[in-house]
Amino acid sequence: MEDFVASAALLAAHLTQQCEQAARDQHEAASALQDAAKGVAERTAAGRDALLRATATAVRDALTGELDATTARADSAAQRLEHLIAHLDRTQAGLTARSRLLGGGALLALVLGGVAIICASGYVAKLNLERAERAGVRADVLEALQQVAITACDGRPCIKLDDGLSRWPSNDEYVFVDTQQATP
Repeated sequence: MEDFVASAALLAAHLTQQCEQAARDQHEAASALQDAAKGVAERTAAGRDALLRATATAVRDALTGELDATTARADSAAQRLEHLIAHLDRTQAGLTARSRLLGGGALLALVLGGVAIICASGYVAKLNLERAERAGVRADVLEALQQVAITACDGRPCIKLDDGLSRWPSNDEYVFVDTQQATP
């Protein structure tokens, strides 16, 4: 058992040394990486500064040499824009007049449509009132028909009515209807 403990202690010491060495190696690698990153940042900043100086010089030279030509082109563009604005103003004035005309026409169409709908509704209401009046007469007739019985007595029409009317001799509940008389 002592050999096992001794072997385990040696193994632990060996592993500890390897871990410490790996930690030192990692620390050195991290330091080297940080140094490399600083170097890249410094070179990038220097390159950026050089590029900005070169760009500023090129722009200054271009502006100095092309200022008169640029001014002439700007004046020409400004004149074209003024003509375009004047044309757009005229077009807008024409469109405003057209939109007023179209708006008035639409309003007139709506008014005429409303009048037509009101007239049509009135006509339909008149027809419905006439139908209601005719239906009221028919309702009276139907109500009267429900209170009487109509049949044929020896081939002649007869109606069962109140007492005191001339009756059919075979069945005195029915009254003869004279179909030969003209109705008033």
